[in-house]
Amino acid sequence: MKKILALAFVALLAACSSEPQPELKLDFSSMGKVYLDTQDVRIVDRTKGLPQWAPYVGHLFRPSMMDALNRFAADRLQAAGHMGHATMIIKDATMTEQPMNIASGLSHLFDRQQASKYIGRVEISLEAQSPNGTVAVANAYATHAATLPENPSSDEKYAAYSTVLNALMQELNVKLEKSMREHMASFILPSAEDMPASSPRRDSVMPLSMNP
Repeated sequence: MKKILALAFVALLAACSSEPQPELKLDFSSMGKVYLDTQDVRIVDRTKGLPQWAPYVGHLFRPSMMDALNRFAADRLQAAGHMGHATMIIKDATMTEQPMNIASGLSHLFDRQQASKYIGRVEISLEAQSPNGTVAVANAYATHAATLPENPSSDEKYAAYSTVLNALMQELNVKLEKSMREHMASFILPSAEDMPASSPRRDSVMPLSMNP
């Protein structure tokens, strides 16, 4: 009982003294564009619906992990050709909350221990196909975790979510670009200026679509 009261008091102090977390802005433009020798880029969701029950927590936050992947595609992938197609397939975009072992005893009565952690995972494939039937595929995935104290406040939960999401997208970016250079170099143009002269530049990625 004393432990519960102590933790409640600590949580109350944290809630009163904490400052609101800044809203997470999705902007990956600083990572630069990858120009693809295709006429379009589309996004397909093959997650078969993201779980919205414990231990899954991703659906509790905005912007969502799916929002981040859509923005990532828009900021990073540029269709700059006049034939062929590219598809970014979202295979996983989940975050779970997992308990952690905490110490017991009088010496930890007033400790606010790290009691759980958010674990995020994203996985995508980028497929490109030319009119002559050439197909190339680049795969990438990322995982990251951040811990939470006992009885976390809403701000602390959002801060942990933001930490995980940002780290996921940074890691995903590095792995995807590496995989693209290794497995689909023939579809990558050095710059926008290398697009065919007769091809209009396309500045958007096709909206998220469900795989039939």
